[in-house]
Amino acid sequence: MDGHGIILPSAWAVESSLAQGKLVRILPAYQQAADVWAVTTSRLSNSAKVRDCVQFMQQWL
Repeated sequence: MDGHGIILPSAWAVESSLAQGKLVRILPAYQQAADVWAVTTSRLSNSAKVRDCVQFMQQWL
């Protein structure tokens, strides 16, 4: 889109554009792992809210 050429985006970032036909997948067999880290301060590391948020993100991603 917008003349940016070939990109390697996150699947979740472009799924709606692919579904709408705005983008075309050209190398469907090629994928790359994307590591995501949850970083908190030591003070918040035992917070139930932070723990629940990290667990939610693990399941969603």
